[in-house]
Amino acid sequence: MSGTFNAITGWLLFASIALSGGAAIARAVILPRVLKDEGLSSEWLVGGAARIGSAAALVLPVALGLFFVRQLLEFRDPYAPWSEDARLLLTGTAWGRTWLWGVAASLVASFAFLLARSGRQAGWWVAAPAVLALGAFPAFTGHAAGEEELRLLALAADTLHVWAASGWMGGLAVVLYLEWRWRRETPGGGNSLLPRLVPAFSPVAMACVATLVLTGSYAAWLHVDSFAALVSTVYGRTLTLKLILVAAVLGLGALNFRVLTPKLGEQSGNDALRKAASVELLLAQVVLFATAILVRTSPMDH
Repeated sequence: MSGTFNAITGWLLFASIALSGGAAIARAVILPRVLKDEGLSSEWLVGGAARIGSAAALVLPVALGLFFVRQLLEFRDPYAPWSEDARLLLTGTAWGRTWLWGVAASLVASFAFLLARSGRQAGWWVAAPAVLALGAFPAFTGHAAGEEELRLLALAADTLHVWAASGWMGGLAVVLYLEWRWRRETPGGGNSLLPRLVPAFSPVAMACVATLVLTGSYAAWLHVDSFAALVSTVYGRTLTLKLILVAAVLGLGALNFRVLTPKLGEQSGNDALRKAASVELLLAQVVLFATAILVRTSPMDH
């Protein structure tokens, strides 16, 4: 039961960081490149991104609360009062201090996204740095923080990894949400926004995927001693599973880009890409779940 709770808690936190961060990245990088025409305004596009960002950001404090409960259960001294253990965890450990600034950033992000959703531009200026700062939270509470010789490089690589995952996964979520909302609000429901969204999203996705591969490879090199360890240790086997899942997601993404994207504009092409992108986003959640298990596994476990 504890393993399931740990994995679900980690997934919820990683997903909310990725989606809120992806909304901020989409607002800054993807949406300004979308071609506008009559009936499609920047305000409508940005409003959709704000809805995704605010929904994810409101989950962040809940996810961090569960994250704290998980850590407290592992940290707890059965002979000491709960309040004493909680106070010691928060004020006497680096993990606790990191968690406190994470909670503060999550509350700021939640409020800022609500401002952005109401149409206030200032909300984006506050939300973006808050969720990008939260992108460093997994690094400072995971394996990278325990490194001694290459700690700064490990922290930077893990943070870039989270930002890249946010741009790819969160950006894709924004694209699919805007497509869904456009079809729902457009009379007849036959039009698609994908021919305008996908060309703006694809370069960002490719840059994010390249960053994911580089930073993921570095983390694997850092934490896995040899190729044999990929099958001889619990950490290595979990990492191998994650790599297989990532390969499946990247393969589907490549199929979308190479085969289905050229067919955009045709009804069949729009429908096929919409379905494939939805499956890609679903598989990405499975990757996050595997990541949640991986970060709770010691590289030294056999």
